[in-house]
Amino acid sequence: MIKSLSHLKPIFFGFVILFLFSQCFGSGQVVEKKPDQHIKPIVIPPQYLKPIIGRVEWVEFPNWKVKLRARIDTGALSSSINAVNIERVVENGETYILFDTFVNEKPVRLKSKFVKEAKVTSTSGVSEKRIMISELIKIGKYKEETMINLNDRNNLNYPILIGRNFLRGKFLVDVSLSHQLGD
Repeated sequence: MIKSLSHLKPIFFGFVILFLFSQCFGSGQVVEKKPDQHIKPIVIPPQYLKPIIGRVEWVEFPNWKVKLRARIDTGALSSSINAVNIERVVENGETYILFDTFVNEKPVRLKSKFVKEAKVTSTSGVSEKRIMISELIKIGKYKEETMINLNDRNNLNYPILIGRNFLRGKFLVDVSLSHQLGD
């Protein structure tokens, strides 16, 4: 009996294919599927529509005409720059800070207006007084005058650390990325 039905298998599959074809294309009607009432659309609030930057980005200092790679650190409150041979000078009654930093391993002498001395606590928990300056920082298309503390960062990988005082409200940080705003 089973042998006599085996010749019907191709006919059966042919009918199945014809049935499916007629269901999909035969009626000429387009059936619109209604969205599932249990699935809510994702709405991104405007405050999250910001450029994404990585853990390392290029930072420009337009007043100094210097461009350096910086570590982006959302754990740091303030920004910091590598500074050695720090000197205070008074010109026309205003106090300025002269210091050396390194661009492509070559020392560069920079000058900025002194703002104040502030107590800064490092990630290791050590507090120290550091000189604070205010400089124009540019990352991508964003420019802002920002407080920067001077610190000897020669033993660290990046001469600049960008902290929350510059990042807040402008960027989202994805630590799995780097150089998102160009080289």
